[in-house]
Amino acid sequence: MNTHLRPFSLIFGALFLALAACSSTPDATTAGKNVETYLQARTKSDVDRMISLSCSAWEPTARIEATSFQSMEAKLDGVACATSGSEGSSATVMCTGKIVTSYNGESRDWRLDQRPFISKLEGGEWRMCGYK
Repeated sequence: MNTHLRPFSLIFGALFLALAACSSTPDATTAGKNVETYLQARTKSDVDRMISLSCSAWEPTARIEATSFQSMEAKLDGVACATSGSEGSSATVMCTGKIVTSYNGESRDWRLDQRPFISKLEGGEWRMCGYK
């Protein structure tokens, strides 16, 4: 190899590695999709899925939330979630729509636009981590 080209090869190699490392961190916009998937799992009382979508600090609450709809028929109605802001490893997610539950013939709507969701970057993924 030409010795004059070696420094350029090293520089380009280092740049490639730096870019590859940057691209492995998920964009904060995926935080909204994670919260939406969490809500889908919640309506099914799928505790394992909810925990896999939660930050470690939220896992005990995910277990409680999974049981809260267990005895009800629950479904999402018009739900869409999007990241409304982010700072470092924390993002705020706003959702539209509602969770509709039915129990003993009685229906109840749980509006999702009432409070923002918190998502944290943990383990290389955006995870549900509470409410504001």
